[in-house]
Amino acid sequence: MSGGVDSAVACALATQAGLDGVGITMRLWSAGSGSLSEKARQCCGPSAFEDARRAAATIGIPHYTVNFEAAFHEAVVEYFCAEYLAGRTPNPCVACNNLVKFGVLLEFARALGCRTLVTGHYARVFTDESGPHLLRAVDRGKDQSYMLAGLTQAQLAGMVLPLGDLRKEDTRALARECGLDIAEKPDSMDLCFVDGDYRSFILERHPDGASAGPVITTQGHEVGQHDGLLGYTVGQRRGLPETLADGPWYVVRTDRARNTVVIGRRDELARNTAHCSNVNVIRPEQFLKGASSGLAMCRYRSKPQPAVARLKGTGSMDVEFAQPVPVVSPGQLLVLYGPDGEEVVASGIIEGG
Repeated sequence: MSGGVDSAVACALATQAGLDGVGITMRLWSAGSGSLSEKARQCCGPSAFEDARRAAATIGIPHYTVNFEAAFHEAVVEYFCAEYLAGRTPNPCVACNNLVKFGVLLEFARALGCRTLVTGHYARVFTDESGPHLLRAVDRGKDQSYMLAGLTQAQLAGMVLPLGDLRKEDTRALARECGLDIAEKPDSMDLCFVDGDYRSFILERHPDGASAGPVITTQGHEVGQHDGLLGYTVGQRRGLPETLADGPWYVVRTDRARNTVVIGRRDELARNTAHCSNVNVIRPEQFLKGASSGLAMCRYRSKPQPAVARLKGTGSMDVEFAQPVPVVSPGQLLVLYGPDGEEVVASGIIEGG
């Protein structure tokens, strides 16, 4: 229970369905000697904890706030910093789901004797004789199946997502019916632990992370200097040398070994293929013939593209797109849905094109 309306309504619906539950709020982040941002206050501050406690009391279940800051720092914050320092684009919310919410929290819940984990995510999950299934939410504008696509079959089998068939306005209406005083509370925002400039956030923790280096074109011509790879991700235009003419120019890739930013034209960003590591297969039967055809999403809320995926023997996956994809960013999650775009088949971390 984050203190928001979604998790509160999910708990209320589960309780109404006859489940005997306990509410748990994770303390994930604190600002140390500084002040919490508005984003952090919504999900990580005392007011959020109090909102969750009152919601649990209204629902009629016990509530506990548990400190998971150490796990969050290691699994999310340090990962976030390391990826940007390497010139990649991280997915901190995916890491949080995989390793914290459905990792250490799920283990903690099972230690309490709980059999399932109820959350307010907008996605659909069910298990039948063939195993767990993860599908997109009815409310496409709130769909979070992409963010959950890295979860294993074992993690999915222990989940209940009551909001997958609802639209957000339905959730708020149910909150009012249940007497929850957070029915109109604004949605929480992603990346709660960074307030504004992520570069300053990283440099505060890794002051040696801003090492200057060359900016070169894809033709090998040096056109300027950058002040650290962490300020550059694939596809961006800002922050490039002001002396550049004949624009626009884009970051095509970064080279950590040479501490180099490589820039080029927009058409040089397009990729026909993507190579993925850390592959998670939810529906292995879709690969029985060696390849699986479906729709690939290369970034959260991006347009799914027709693609064919092939698993490799090293836990990796090669994906071939039917049409060139404008931007494929290393570090982002690629999610393969079935041909109708409804069910998650597999996912992996993009390493390159």
